[in-house]
Amino acid sequence: MFLKRLDVVGFKSFAERISVEFVPGVTAVVGPNGSGKSNITDSIRWVLGEQSAKSLRGAKMEDIIFAGSDSRKPLNFAEVTLTLDNEDQSLPLDYNEVSVTRRVYRSGDSEYLINKQNCRLKDIVDLFMDSGLGREAFSIISQGRVEEILNSKPEDRRTIFEEAAGVLKYKSRKKKAESKLFETQENLSRVTDIIHELEGQVEPLKIQASIAKDYLEQKEDLEQIEVALTAYEIEDLYGRWEQLSKQLEQHKEDEIKQSAVLQKKEAEIEKMRDQLTALDESVSDLQNVLLHASEELEKLEGRREVLKERKKNASQNKGQLEKNIEELTSSVALLEKQKAEYEESVAALSWEASALQKELQEKQEQLKLYSEDVELKIDSIKSDYIELLNEQAGAKNEKIYIEQQLQQQAAKGSKLDNENDRFVSIRDEINGKKAEIEKNIVSSQQELEEQARIYFEEQKKLEFLRNNYDKQEKTLYQAYQYLQQAESKKEMLEEMEEDYSGFFQGVKEVLKARDTRLQGIEGAIAELIHVPKQYETAIETALGGAMQHIVVQTEENARAAIQFLKQKLFGRATFLPLSIIKGKYLASSQLALLSGNSAYIGTATD
Repeated sequence: MFLKRLDVVGFKSFAERISVEFVPGVTAVVGPNGSGKSNITDSIRWVLGEQSAKSLRGAKMEDIIFAGSDSRKPLNFAEVTLTLDNEDQSLPLDYNEVSVTRRVYRSGDSEYLINKQNCRLKDIVDLFMDSGLGREAFSIISQGRVEEILNSKPEDRRTIFEEAAGVLKYKSRKKKAESKLFETQENLSRVTDIIHELEGQVEPLKIQASIAKDYLEQKEDLEQIEVALTAYEIEDLYGRWEQLSKQLEQHKEDEIKQSAVLQKKEAEIEKMRDQLTALDESVSDLQNVLLHASEELEKLEGRREVLKERKKNASQNKGQLEKNIEELTSSVALLEKQKAEYEESVAALSWEASALQKELQEKQEQLKLYSEDVELKIDSIKSDYIELLNEQAGAKNEKIYIEQQLQQQAAKGSKLDNENDRFVSIRDEINGKKAEIEKNIVSSQQELEEQARIYFEEQKKLEFLRNNYDKQEKTLYQAYQYLQQAESKKEMLEEMEEDYSGFFQGVKEVLKARDTRLQGIEGAIAELIHVPKQYETAIETALGGAMQHIVVQTEENARAAIQFLKQKLFGRATFLPLSIIKGKYLASSQLALLSGNSAYIGTATD
C-alpha cells in the first residue's frame, strides 16, 4: 500500500483543483515560504479525519476553505481526495485502489466518501486504524513533532509503540467493549433499582387489580343493564318511529290534498281577479263615458241657460217692440187723423182760396214748406214703421229659432237624461257587481288565508315531524351503534372472563387447567363469594390480595396444582384446601365492643 495521488480544491491556498501524483520512491515538494508546502500535509491529515482546526493552523474549520484574494473570489467549499494503492489488500476493502474524500461547506455541513460512496467519519478512522495512516499516526510528522515525541511521557511513547506494533486497534476495541460493559452494568443497576421500586408496588397493585376486577364486574353488570335498556329504547323508538312514519305519510297525503285545494282556490281567485280587472276596466270606460256625457250635459245646460236668457231678453224686446209698434200705430193713426183734418182744412181753405188767394200766395211758401215737412215726417214715420215691422219679424224669427233650439235642447236634454239614467243604472249595476265581486274576493281571500294558515300549520307540523323523525332516526342509529358497542364490549368481557383477565399469572393458569389437567379446583375467592352490592367495596378492601386465593378440595389437589405451576414456570399462587381450612370468628367481647360503635354494620360472616 502506498499513496498514489492527492486531489485538492478549495483547501486553504489551493483555489483551483490540483492533483499531486506520487510514484514509487521518494517524492519531495520544494518551494519558497508561503507557497503552500505545509498545506499539502495539512490536507492529507484533514482527509484522514483530523477534527482540530488548531492542528491545521486555523481558528475554526471554515478557515481551511479558500477565502479569496485580490484576483479570485472566495470558494464555498473545500474538498480533498486521497487515492491509495491497495493491491496487497492492506486495507480491509475488496478494491485494488481506495479513494477517500472529505468535503466541507461554509454552512458547516460535511461529507465523507470512500470510493465515492457516502460514509461516516468513524468508518474512515476504523479503515486506517493500525495501517500507519491514521490521523494520530506518526506517518505524518510536522514541524516540532520530533521534539514533541522525544520529550513525551512514557505513556505517550507506549501509544506510539502500540500503534507501530498493530495493538492500538485491539486496545481501542477493548476500550469500547469496556465502555459498553460499564454502560450495561449501569443499566443493570437501574433495572435492579426499578425492580426494587416495583416490588414495593406489587401489593398496592394487587389491591388495584382486585379493585379493577370489581370495577370490571360492575361495569359488566352496568353494560348488561345498558344493553337491556338500549334494546328496550330501540324497540320503543322503533315503534314510535313506525307511528311517526305513518303520521308523516298521512300528513304528506293531507299536504297533497291541501295543495290541490289551494291551487284550485288560487286559480279561482286568479280568475276572479281577471274578472275584477275586466270590470274595473269596464267601469273605468263607463266612468269616462259618463264623465264625457256629464261634460256635454253641463255644456248643454249652459247653452240652455243662455238660450233661456236670450229668450227672456227676446220676450222683453218683443214686449217693448209691441209697445213701440202700438205707440207708432197710434202715432200713425193720429197723423192720419191730422192728415184728414188737414185735408179738410185744405178743402175749406180751397173754398176760401179765392178770398185768400193773396194770403195763399203770401203764405204759399210757408204752406209748401209745411207740406214738405209733413211728408218728410210721414216718410220718416213709415221708415220707422217698416223698421219696426222688420224688427218684429226678426224677433218672431228669432223667437221661432229660439223655440226650435229650446225644443231641440229639450229633446237632447231628455235624451241625455235618458242616457244618464241608463248610465246611472249601468253604473249602479256595475257597482253592485263590483261590490258582490269584492265581497267574493274578500271571502276568497279569507278562505285563502285560512287555507294558507292551515297549510303553514301543516308545514310546521310536517317540519316538526321531520325533525322529530330525523332526531328519532339519529337516536335509533346511535342506539344501533351503542348496541354494537355493547355487543363488542360484551364479547370482549366474555373473552376476558374466559381468559381470567385481572388474575395473577399463576392463578390464571390454574383456573384454566381445572377440570382438565387439575382436579378438585373449586375456584378463586373472587369467583366463589357473592355479597350485596353496597358491601362489595368493604369486602374487597378487607380481602385485598386474598381475593385471588384458590380454593381446592384437598391438600393433594393443592400439591398437584403447585407442582403444575413449577413444571410450567407459571409463577405462584395461594391455595386454600377445604379439608383443613377453618372459619374464624370474633370473640363475643370484641363483637359487643364493636356493636356499640355507631358506624358498625355487621361482620362479613353474617
